[in-house]
Amino acid sequence: MMERVRVQREAAKRIENAFVVTANSVREVEKNIFSKPAETLQSANQLVSQISDAILSAPELAIHLMGDITGGEELYFHSLNVTMLSLMLARDLGVPKEAVSALGLGALFHDLGKSEIPGRILLKSASLTAAEQHLYEMHCEYGLQLARKLGFPPSVLNIIYQHHEMYDGSGYPQRLQGESINLLARIVGLANFYDGLCNPVNMANALMPHEALSLMFARLRSRFDSRLLQLMIRRLGVYPPGTIVHLSNGAIGMVATVNTHLPMKPVVVLYDESVPRDEAILVDLSLDSDLSITKAIKPALVPRQIYQYLSPRKLVSYYFDAQNKQDGKST
Repeated sequence: MMERVRVQREAAKRIENAFVVTANSVREVEKNIFSKPAETLQSANQLVSQISDAILSAPELAIHLMGDITGGEELYFHSLNVTMLSLMLARDLGVPKEAVSALGLGALFHDLGKSEIPGRILLKSASLTAAEQHLYEMHCEYGLQLARKLGFPPSVLNIIYQHHEMYDGSGYPQRLQGESINLLARIVGLANFYDGLCNPVNMANALMPHEALSLMFARLRSRFDSRLLQLMIRRLGVYPPGTIVHLSNGAIGMVATVNTHLPMKPVVVLYDESVPRDEAILVDLSLDSDLSITKAIKPALVPRQIYQYLSPRKLVSYYFDAQNKQDGKST
């Protein structure tokens, strides 16, 4: 078990380093898109390939989507989170390779139009007024106009314009329904909605990963393409990686890897103050019929030393399902 933990931690560190490099690349792409559009689009295409090849190509490794500050550099990028989740879903769905590049570009630049929205609205933690909400929703139209000027292909334009459309017609800007919404836009819209619940402007309103999925499935299911929503739930699990859990034996742990065949039985890293953090015990609940998860715990309610032992990061972590390596599937 200790060897398995060591290998997993080393692999996670490599992926984390790749994430940091990619996050910095996203910053440069977003900064230069208007001043150097042709050059930046080329860089963005290379970035999508980098995300696919360097980060998403190894299903047994973890993807850390971080909300931490390291060395004064902000590593969290909503657009990068949405891009990685979108590409993950696309691979599971079997989206043709030629469409993956468009999907990645659309996900990276889905909020392009927000550059035209005042910061007082984008950063407002309280509820928006009707007038403010109307202006906020205009970012889809603004994004479409900007993307046309920048020379984005039609497939990317569709994503930027439609990523807030909902399957039941309750979205905007066109109130499209069902299959009339572009498939790639549906994928990005789902990833965008999920990440928005986990990482909102006001972090006091942030949901734990399993709470976000539960809300989307139990109360908001009609808003999403059911096939895509089920795919996301199967990929992230009932208790998505990064979820702090209380076990039936009284122990506290953090979900490390989901089990798509037994979603209630993920692999969990346990907190044990008598065991060095680098040698933390890793328990596969599918191999222990007597041990189970009794509840998830909000990170804010977990003692600091326990949370730091389990994970150095403050927000959400998404892991690939190691089971797929055995299944021979690609993610």
